[in-house]
Amino acid sequence: EAVVSTQSTGEESGKRQVEERRRMEEDEIWRQMVNCHQGTMETYLEDIISRSVSRTADEQARTEIHAKAEKINDIAYDMESKRDRLQSENMVAELVYSFLLPEVEKETLRENVKREQRRHILAAHSVIHGQASGIEKEGGSSADSGN
Repeated sequence: EAVVSTQSTGEESGKRQVEERRRMEEDEIWRQMVNCHQGTMETYLEDIISRSVSRTADEQARTEIHAKAEKINDIAYDMESKRDRLQSENMVAELVYSFLLPEVEKETLRENVKREQRRHILAAHSVIHGQASGIEKEGGSSADSGN
């Protein structure tokens, strides 16, 4: 009986060791499976976070770019409107200079020519009237002398 008891204790001990090893293997498999799932889950979460961060960064960059583009457009339109006013002022000044001033000069020249012509006409009239009055005087005196 002692031998049987020792033998059954040995068998039980062997069974326990086998069971213990099997449990340790199952625990190791479970641990590896959990690690694998945890690694997969971490990778999955990292991918989600990374995509989310990229999407947020893209949206923020687009928003900032849009805001800067609007500011640049506003500045460009402001400069365009100022430039147009300046261009208009320059165009008016050029028109005044190239059209009106020469026109004023032409008008002044015409008036000077008219004044000179009047002076010459008046001189011619005075010469003609002077000669005519001289002729009249001569004609009157020769007519008087012939009578």
